[in-house]
Amino acid sequence: MSESDNHDLSLYDNLGFLLGKVSQIKDRLLDQYIANEDITATQMKMLYHLYFVNTNRPSEIGTYLYIDNSAITRMLDRLEKKELIKRIPDPNDRRSILVELTQKGKDVTKRTIPFAIHAIDDLTQCLTSDETQQLQSCLKKIVEHLMPEEFRLRYTKESE
Repeated sequence: MSESDNHDLSLYDNLGFLLGKVSQIKDRLLDQYIANEDITATQMKMLYHLYFVNTNRPSEIGTYLYIDNSAITRMLDRLEKKELIKRIPDPNDRRSILVELTQKGKDVTKRTIPFAIHAIDDLTQCLTSDETQQLQSCLKKIVEHLMPEEFRLRYTKESE
């Protein structure tokens, strides 16, 4: 067995690989659950961000979602075409825009919440209740440690 074969075998035990793979699987499940809403899991994340966190500057949304500015612009274009969001001028800075959910966007977001819950339930169905709580605790600890404080504070306020 070559050295590269050993690396291939250990990939499945690599935490980074596993986190990435679980994220991909989660997004596929979400895509299946929300297919009738004509949005993707990534678009849903943006709608949720606008709905729950209320950050409405494209650059801040991109920072939160770890998406570059050109990808954010393309996603906003698609969501605006679907009439789920609208761009409005920033009253405090004429060079900037803000993003808001339309009523249709709010309705879609509300309708997809149960789908997201079911998708996560499907994702974690192989875990016991204790394992799910342990996983949640560990992931929360990582997020709280590495998420920029400005976003942590928004999530804390919104979730209370």
